[in-house]
Amino acid sequence: MDPRIQLNETRQTWQPPEELERSRPREVRLTGAGRALVVLAVLFFLGSAAAGLLLHIKASTDHELRRQLLEQGQDLEAQVIRRWTTRGDHPRYWTGYAFSVDGRTYQGRLQVGRRGWERMDVGTTLPVRYLPSEPRIHLVQGSEGDLMPLWLPYFIACALALAGWLVTRPLVSQRRLLAEGRPAPAVVTHHEKTQHGPVMHYMFSLLSGATARGKAGPQKTPPPPGTTLCVIYEPDRARHHGIYPLSLVSIAGSPQRGPQRRSGVGPG
Repeated sequence: MDPRIQLNETRQTWQPPEELERSRPREVRLTGAGRALVVLAVLFFLGSAAAGLLLHIKASTDHELRRQLLEQGQDLEAQVIRRWTTRGDHPRYWTGYAFSVDGRTYQGRLQVGRRGWERMDVGTTLPVRYLPSEPRIHLVQGSEGDLMPLWLPYFIACALALAGWLVTRPLVSQRRLLAEGRPAPAVVTHHEKTQHGPVMHYMFSLLSGATARGKAGPQKTPPPPGTTLCVIYEPDRARHHGIYPLSLVSIAGSPQRGPQRRSGVGPG
């Protein structure tokens, strides 16, 4: 049967689920999946604060120590005392060294390239710059390495906070849709094969009598063409719609339903 004809016939007798007939705005609660999404968002926000603080402390400390080494440091020669490599397809080459200050010996290690490692026999000397007040704070000259940029902790914190905000967007969208949306009958029109599975296309009826289209998926086993569904859409923006029940929110006081097809946003 032509989907338009079937939808028109369905519209004459179709009744929405009882809970969707309540006055708007409806009281909405989170489903298990919705609560899990909130937890994930909270973890992102907490992670952004923790990562930003800890990385800021490390970056500031490293920059201050580097400044002290450059301004107050003293130079001497350290001696290579051992060499070793790690195993695996991509071995790393390490050199251990030692130097003495005021009768005390301090040790360190340095990762180098293969060619440099082959030239560093035991007994080879390395130029070291150390902090007189704390000789354990030192560096091998020429192998200082790059410091973490001072702006990077803020960037990482903002990126994690943004990820947390993005995680909440589907929840906010579904909450608004279920609280204010209008139910309507829908008919599955056809399936579209994609790389990740079939996508279900459907047509639904608006209060004005016009029709709109949408899609959902990919799905493992979408309902066959001709199946009648319930769609809920925003009265002033039919493009924002989803297949009822929604995955992240449900109507307070209504019985919990099993998992349903993914909500979709289709052209109005």
